[in-house]
Amino acid sequence: MKLSARLEALVAMVGAPYPHIWDCCCDHGYLGYQLLETYPDSVIHFVDVVPSLVAQVDQLLTGTTLPPDRWQTHCVDLKTLILPDKRQRYLMIIAGVGGDLMVEMVTQLLRNNKHQSLDFLLCPIRQLYKLRTELNQLGLGLVDEAIVKDGRHFYELIYVSTGSERKISSVGDMWDLTNPVHREYLALNIEHYERMGAQVVNPAHPALQAYRKMLRC
Repeated sequence: MKLSARLEALVAMVGAPYPHIWDCCCDHGYLGYQLLETYPDSVIHFVDVVPSLVAQVDQLLTGTTLPPDRWQTHCVDLKTLILPDKRQRYLMIIAGVGGDLMVEMVTQLLRNNKHQSLDFLLCPIRQLYKLRTELNQLGLGLVDEAIVKDGRHFYELIYVSTGSERKISSVGDMWDLTNPVHREYLALNIEHYERMGAQVVNPAHPALQAYRKMLRC
């Protein structure tokens, strides 16, 4: 199964061995299926709130030779999920949703699973600055991060953990401005916040200031 550059990067960033990896908002299950092949010692959980999608993934996996104890499907609102074993370390992968919704999901997962060791691998499609700021406020720490270009679109991968004390930068510390992809993405972010600033009384948005500052580093 050929994955997009974004999904390939998510699979590659899973660094530590996890007993359980949760592919949240799993859609058609492509990411989770690749995780099954790449991490044979992990149980992969496919989670989505849409019953038809979960049924489709369940049918797909049932038709394979994969052992049934290697995967589980769950039709559930992620914000209500209570993880089954507090002794386990879990990786929660959330991709393809906006930063605002992602913050809600992470906040509720932390609230519903207190004192649980949780890692999050996040790939939002909007509101990166706000998401990063609020992840810090939730007490999470950075594990890894990256910029990925997939076709005409850019994505940030943000890997955070309840067990890390490394501060999460509001604009990221993964930039390499000798890389033309990174420079193109930075220019797009600056243009975005300049357009936003033209619509308000005070254009000095902290995100715009932070992105512009990187050009002077």
